[in-house]
Parts: sequence; structure tokens; C-alpha cells
Amino acid sequence: MLYTKLFTEREDLLDQLEDRGLAVPDRAEALAFLTRVGYFRSGAYRYVFRLLLPPAEVSVKPRQYRSDNYISGASFSHVSTLESFDSKLTRICLEGLLDCEIRLRAAIAHTLAARNVAAHAYAECLDDQKCRQFRGATTKFEAWLQTCDEAIRSAAEDEDFITHHLLKYPEQPVPIWAVTEVLSFGKLPYLFELMKTEDAREVARQFGFIHPRAFGAVLRMMVDFRNVCAHGSRLFNRAFKRSLAIKMHETAGDLLEHLTVFDFTETPKPQQRLYIYAAVLGFMLRSHSAGSTWHLTFKTQIRKFDIDVLAPDGALLLTPAVSMGFPRDWQELPLWK
Repeated sequence: MLYTKLFTEREDLLDQLEDRGLAVPDRAEALAFLTRVGYFRSGAYRYVFRLLLPPAEVSVKPRQYRSDNYISGASFSHVSTLESFDSKLTRICLEGLLDCEIRLRAAIAHTLAARNVAAHAYAECLDDQKCRQFRGATTKFEAWLQTCDEAIRSAAEDEDFITHHLLKYPEQPVPIWAVTEVLSFGKLPYLFELMKTEDAREVARQFGFIHPRAFGAVLRMMVDFRNVCAHGSRLFNRAFKRSLAIKMHETAGDLLEHLTVFDFTETPKPQQRLYIYAAVLGFMLRSHSAGSTWHLTFKTQIRKFDIDVLAPDGALLLTPAVSMGFPRDWQELPLWK
């Protein structure tokens, strides 16, 4: 199919939106919003205000579920309010994720250093069976060493503490507490996966997880979560690519027990929505010995979600339960107290 959409000036785009039923009460404000955010990005927030297509007109393969026309009562001010809420929510989540990331780096470095100051560089200090498993043409340990070397070489261009070690101790591996500072967050789960079970369990328990395998899976989810936030992508109404599942007896205490029930929320794809990701993040930060009040900051922001637009059936169009996977009465759960 030939792509036929052409460049259109912002003023003309606003005219088009009004023709399709979206009220624009303050044109200057709307133009400023489009200049700052962009028409295409604003579409992610306008989308939920568009009318659903009749079942006979839905086209699943190209994902056409909505009309170009907007529901009655929808306004451009609702779109800008939603984007502003989501932007603040993203920054709050990123703050929690960065805090968790720092704690994870410290936990891995401390646990491995107790075994050997360069435990990451010796297979005998890691899980031998996992190290010998193949990933493509190389073993996981060989692939890990290559990843580690690349991170060190890259950091040597900017970080004096790496350059200092390479010059002063050229025959010795860079110590683990330095390596964990230069690895990207996305590489930390690979190192965690290679740790001996008892070491991995020690790290996992610092974040409230009893079983290291479950914690390792969660770390990969948190990397996805962090990447979405770091790129300023939408959290509202998002389904993350990985399903995050919590099972009974995987975590200490009962703060996440409500997530072990599949229908804890009415939102489709509940295990891929913001709530379960944020709940696990809040749990990990609270479980750590340093403690955290991040869950209260997150709760305060969600309570500000108030867009009073009715769907054609008379129900509220947007709520945390409908759009982000929140359980009913979530604020009363012990996790958010």
C-alpha cells in the first residue's frame, strides 16, 4: 500500500481535529502544545478519545480499532492534561528505577567482592554450569567477558578511575566494584544470571525476593521499564512487551500477594501494564534495608489522575483501573500505605 500522508501545518491540523469532533477551546495553547510535543506524539494521548469502530469495521491485522472521529465532550485540553500527567509520572518512575539500579549495583558488587575482588573475571567464582552454557558460538562466560571488556574500554575514555587502574595495575582485572559502575543497567541481569546460586539469592533477598530465578526475570522487566521511561515514552495505556508474573512464595511478606491472582484488575493484559511494574518496583525499594518513600510519591501522582470524560456507555472513559492495570481500591492495599 502506498503511503499518501503529506506534511500539514499545525494550524491546519487543529482545523482537522475540530472537524473530527475534538474541541479546541484555546487555539494558542493548543498550537504551543503541538510545537512542544509534536502532532504524532500527541496522537498517543488523543487516541483514547476517539470513537471505537463498530465490530464489523474493525481491522485487526493493521490494528484499526477506532474511528478518526472523537467522542462527544472530548477536548484538546483533556489531551494536554493527560500528556502532562503522563510526563510527570514517567519522571517519578525513572527516579525510582534509578534508585533501584544504584542499590542493585552496590548489592552485586559487595556480594561478589566478598568471594573475590575480581569475581566477575573468573568462572570458578561464578556458576560453573551456567558459564559453560553456549550462547551462539561462544559460552555465556566468554560472551560475558567480551561484554565486560567492551564496557571497560569504553569507560576508559571518560572515567579516570578506570584509566588509573589500567595504567597502575595493567596485569590485574578491574575490580568488581568498578566494573559494576561502568556496566549499563541492561547488562547487570546477565552478570546476575551467572552468579552462584547462593550469591544470587543473597542479592535477591536484599530486594524482597526469595528465589533468585524470579528476581532475575524481574530485573529484565525493570530494564524494559527503565528504557521506556528514559526515552520519555508513554506509560499511560501502555502494554509492556514482557509479562511480569508474581507467584506465591516468591517474595517475602504479603505486599505483592494481590498480584498472584490473575484477575486483580479489569484492564486487558494485566501482567503487562504499568501497575504491576510499579508495584514490584515499589516493593523492591521498600524491602531494601535503606527503605524508601517512593511508593508514596507514586501514589500521590496517580491520585491526580482526574479526566472527567464519559464514554458513550456513560461510564468514565479513563481511570487508573481501565487504562493502567490498577486494582479497584488499590490505595488501600498495604503496599501503598
